[in-house]
Amino acid sequence: MVTLVKHEWHSVDSQFAYELDLDKLAEIYPDLDESELEQRLSEIESGDFDIDQLIEDVWENDVEIDWERQYDDMYTDRKGGYEVTYELGDDDSWHSDPPPPEPTHKCTRCRWQGNKYETRTLYLNEDGSEHTDDDLEFHSTKDVCPMCDSDVDLTAHGHEQEERMKKLYEEIDDE
Repeated sequence: MVTLVKHEWHSVDSQFAYELDLDKLAEIYPDLDESELEQRLSEIESGDFDIDQLIEDVWENDVEIDWERQYDDMYTDRKGGYEVTYELGDDDSWHSDPPPPEPTHKCTRCRWQGNKYETRTLYLNEDGSEHTDDDLEFHSTKDVCPMCDSDVDLTAHGHEQEERMKKLYEEIDDE
């Protein structure tokens, strides 16, 4: 297999990638036999076959390539029209979004899980009642579930993060 990389340029470099295999190459070149297809794939992989010619052959034979978006690189120094370029890629051409952060908090009542910044903050009076806009001052805050306003607990990951932060603060205090 060979990785093809497509760049779309228009104030943003949008990079796409595609793994070209023998099956897709057979669609592009239906008149070539298996040994000729393997030879063509080898030429593409080594860079001896022009990528722009390959893309032109894709268009001429009306073959659909499902490009996978990799990333968008914003830049401001380019003005003008829209341009598309192609190149050979490698394993480093493939990019994926980082996984979402593990939840640190969970609701004690419903099944909500998320991170501290997703919780809702209640402002409490000294007697523990919810602070209203009529009151001028509040006494304390409390994080609650954003879905049902119930109490939240830490998940196992949340406990690990809290322990790490305690150790970090202790190290800072010791200095």
